[in-house]
Amino acid sequence: VHFGEEDYTRSILAVPLRLGDRIIGMLSTQSYKANAYTTEDLYLMEMLAANTAIAIENTRLLKEVQWLAITDPLTGLFNRRGFFELGQREVERFRRFGRPFSAIMMDLDRFKQVNDTYGHAAGDQVLIGLTGRLRSKIRDVDVMGRYGGEEIVIILPETDIQGASLLAERLRSHVEKTPIDTDRGPIPITISLGVAEFKSSIPDLASLLDRADSAMYVAKQSGRNQVRLYTDE
Repeated sequence: VHFGEEDYTRSILAVPLRLGDRIIGMLSTQSYKANAYTTEDLYLMEMLAANTAIAIENTRLLKEVQWLAITDPLTGLFNRRGFFELGQREVERFRRFGRPFSAIMMDLDRFKQVNDTYGHAAGDQVLIGLTGRLRSKIRDVDVMGRYGGEEIVIILPETDIQGASLLAERLRSHVEKTPIDTDRGPIPITISLGVAEFKSSIPDLASLLDRADSAMYVAKQSGRNQVRLYTDE
């Protein structure tokens, strides 16, 4: 089906974009004239294609390096740097539009005992399994990061403390129900969670996380495997 003017393409010069043995695309040019391209044109196109392929690969590698710089290599979650970069956006949205958001801080109960009993390799598998279990229960817009060690934090946009506490309880129950499969067999785990909501009186994201961490500490001290909320009272 022909669209546009009456002229038809009568010459095409196309060369592959090669990276070693791989072809990652094609570079082409067209003309309304017959026999428009020469051997010299082909040579120039091949040089341009070689440079283009390198530029595309360099861009891909740069993005990969940037991604690795903000993610945790074990769990695939955002590391602290990546988490704070994305979490700061919610702080800015709150400052501009007053949109609510909350944070959940959680810690794997008695994780040192897991490592001591089953080994660190099994402990890593537990963290990976826990990450997958949590991901299955949160939204795409939620931001989850590995805060340090076995601590995991989630930012929940458009969510007040009541909604965040309901999700935290669902996560706690979901993790408790089924042991995580490892090379050393199924390992039962539980998590303790603290929840806090961002308020205008809170200066920054780090302060919000400190509040969620304080609530989580209360959950730990109160027997573990539970959810506690941070309140100003």
